[in-house]
Amino acid sequence: MPVTTASFSGSERRTLQSALSSALYSEEINRFYQQCRQADAKLAGVISEPDKERSKLQQLLQQKVHTVDIQQLLNIDPKQTADLKQNIVKLNDCVDAVAFQTLLDSYDLALFSLEIATPLSKPLSDKSSVSASHVKQAQQQTLALIESSHAIAWANIADRQQLSAVQQANYLHPDYQGRYIFKVQHGWRGNITNYLGMHIFVSEADIDKTARQWLIFLDKNGHFINALEAEQASDHLKALQNADWRYDVHGNLHRNN
Repeated sequence: MPVTTASFSGSERRTLQSALSSALYSEEINRFYQQCRQADAKLAGVISEPDKERSKLQQLLQQKVHTVDIQQLLNIDPKQTADLKQNIVKLNDCVDAVAFQTLLDSYDLALFSLEIATPLSKPLSDKSSVSASHVKQAQQQTLALIESSHAIAWANIADRQQLSAVQQANYLHPDYQGRYIFKVQHGWRGNITNYLGMHIFVSEADIDKTARQWLIFLDKNGHFINALEAEQASDHLKALQNADWRYDVHGNLHRNN
């Protein structure tokens, strides 16, 4: 089972990135050496001791990420591994010593970054079990929030000025002072009015820095239990699946079959 980085701190993720870069550069150097050592004696002299370099890498990997298992390291975050791999130029010309020296310089820089990096607090195998525990806990919290909510809705931020005075009186609490409100699109469980005041005050200066779509959770009295920005709501949306009801463009409520 691949290890996830959910339980890693920011500095630990930077350490892993340095470790991944170093390992990928080492793999490319070794591949190139094996391909070219018989083809060009001059180049073979430049890269005469890849095993010595690999020994240095393994020593640093053991110190910083507590493993010398390159494959385990590359499986930690497949997307990050693929992204980093794209940045490494794959050499094919065995007589291009300049290009190879550039590759060596990049490898040395990656090794230096790893050398000064903060060691992981625990071995990757321990991190794996911690990550699995965190994932399970997050799933339980997601389901608990859904179960405790009387109504849940997907909403966009709207300008209250688009509503008439009568609509504002019908939808918004008399004490609500914010210019920005939620326009409900669709939802689950009990239905929510087409418009309602937001759970936070958003000024005109901050509107461009505020998420435009939210997943909102209300209790039976219409009070907010929670509100999640769209990018934080993917797990909740997966758990909720198809909406129970929706509003059309005219503001009419429809129950989904």
